[in-house]
Amino acid sequence: MKPADWITLAAVLIALLTLITSSASAARARVKTIEDAYVARYWQILDRFPTEALVGMQGSTPLSEDSQRAVRLYLRLCEDELELRQLGWVGRRTWQQWHPGIEAQLKQWPVVDEWIPIRDGQCAPHQFELLRQLAATPHYDPYRPTPLSRLARIWRQL
Repeated sequence: MKPADWITLAAVLIALLTLITSSASAARARVKTIEDAYVARYWQILDRFPTEALVGMQGSTPLSEDSQRAVRLYLRLCEDELELRQLGWVGRRTWQQWHPGIEAQLKQWPVVDEWIPIRDGQCAPHQFELLRQLAATPHYDPYRPTPLSRLARIWRQL
């Protein structure tokens, strides 16, 4: 091989490595952007919770319509987070932080008051399937990778 051929080969390899690295970084950035958006949504919803709930107390009065809506939005947020994890758009480290928080909230007032009728199928019987599974199964993780998705897991740092 001529020196010019070696230089061309090296340039092609560098270009290919740069393309792979930038693509992997873009995929990880998309996952991080999605996770950050859901964290922001979480705090917006939590800001609407009754004051007593923010310090672990149970309220002495029934929930206002706005507080009840906030709790239901929180449950919807949890289901959405589970769906994103199932699709591979929430990383393992983030899931390890979100999972115990979701489980804990499902057992605390005011979330538990809205959750029990949903969990038992009295409300929204065809919704919140992943959240029901999480509540029923310790250490539940909806992400079920296939052998073909191994590259995607590495790519997105799942």
